Amino acid sequence: NTRMSSTWSIHYDRWIIDDGEPQRDSDEHFQWSLLSFYSLERLTQAAAPARSGIEVDDYNYEIVAEIVHLSSSAVVIDFGLNAFGERDSAPSGCQVGDYIAGRIRLSLLHYCHPSLPSQILESMNRNWFVEGIWADLTPYRRVDEAGRTFVRDSRNATYERVKSTREKKARSYVLQCTLLPG
Repeated sequence: NTRMSSTWSIHYDRWIIDDGEPQRDSDEHFQWSLLSFYSLERLTQAAAPARSGIEVDDYNYEIVAEIVHLSSSAVVIDFGLNAFGERDSAPSGCQVGDYIAGRIRLSLLHYCHPSLPSQILESMNRNWFVEGIWADLTPYRRVDEAGRTFVRDSRNATYERVKSTREKKARSYVLQCTLLPG
């Protein structure tokens, strides 16, 4: 049983573009294989085994996902899409086949996580169509006395619709993408 959207909000960070990946445009088709997830808090054991991914505030998702791969450094989850994250984001004691739940943010990455087997990487290869792009203009705030550490101030999340990542420089963009067959 899977409840899944066909359109996903996926973060595309400026540093990826600066590392040589292409700028993105609305109405563009592209292929990408590494979908990652990030969670501010450790995910928890799910009450029921039903995959789902429901968009919530600030382009995050509340998910229930099956663990499909687990290593000492990575976890791959299936909530209708496969995404990988740091092993520490999954509850301790969990194993492949367990269901976990929580709030995640999806991002495109361009490097290969070293602990993912080739069959897992191949299963994550997807074709996308960009329906729209939002530049993330959310301010950052200081979190230490010396003023050297800044974090994104999600309470003041601000986005501006753009036609391309070339149009406005931002630390991150949200690509509103439709998953294409094949």
